[in-house]
Amino acid sequence: MDGTQQVKICPKCGSVYINWIAGGLIGAVYKCDDCNYVGPFILEVRARDLEKFRKELKKTSSEPDDATKVD
Repeated sequence: MDGTQQVKICPKCGSVYINWIAGGLIGAVYKCDDCNYVGPFILEVRARDLEKFRKELKKTSSEPDDATKVD
């Protein structure tokens, strides 16, 4: 795979196992085979940047959201 080629990844877990499951007038809907994410939003990154994005996703998913913080 060429390092400049774009790959689709899951915005939740960073997996490349993304399948297009529906589409039409409302737009595309994708499903991740690894974490079962279903939604219209996916990321497209260069193949050479894939590991960097996965590390960043893991880092941000381990940080608590502002909505879940208890003061």
